[in-house]
Amino acid sequence: KESVTINLGEGDMKDLQNGLADAFAEASESLRKNAENGETVEVMNFRDLKAILPDKLLGMDRTKHTGEKTGAMGFTISQAEAKYQEDDKSIDVTVLDAGQMGIAKLGMVAWANVSIDREGDFGYERTTEIDGHKAFEKWDADSGVGELTFFYNDRFIISLKGRKLGEDDLRKALNRIDYEDLE
Repeated sequence: KESVTINLGEGDMKDLQNGLADAFAEASESLRKNAENGETVEVMNFRDLKAILPDKLLGMDRTKHTGEKTGAMGFTISQAEAKYQEDDKSIDVTVLDAGQMGIAKLGMVAWANVSIDREGDFGYERTTEIDGHKAFEKWDADSGVGELTFFYNDRFIISLKGRKLGEDDLRKALNRIDYEDLE
């Protein structure tokens, strides 16, 4: 597997630490309020998450399609995964629902409360918004390896990881996923 490394400077690290602390406090408060109100946010059935993943993505056939629901210590997570591949090109997609909004936000803390915008000969990494929702993108220009993580409706995390793709392909792939069907 290829990977892209984020190199944080001293100022970036301080922003990240502050973002982690803020996100943890927000998640804890959300869980506390849910517990006090007796509210339980049920996770979607993983079969419904699987249903939003198309048979083909950017002309590539789906070669893997799995789902599962797991729980421990009062928290339940439902997820679906798909892999699309053609020759040496591929996209791995994961759709995650943690139900309790605070827990989903904890999964996003690395960038949800931090602003990152870095570009160079290597490619780029940045926080952004897509259709009004938080997202994080990484792109390695030399290898064609990229990542796009999308936080939909403060609850669902959609992660796309691609290899040997063009710069805009992961955004195009996200647009082909029926994430508007997630409730």
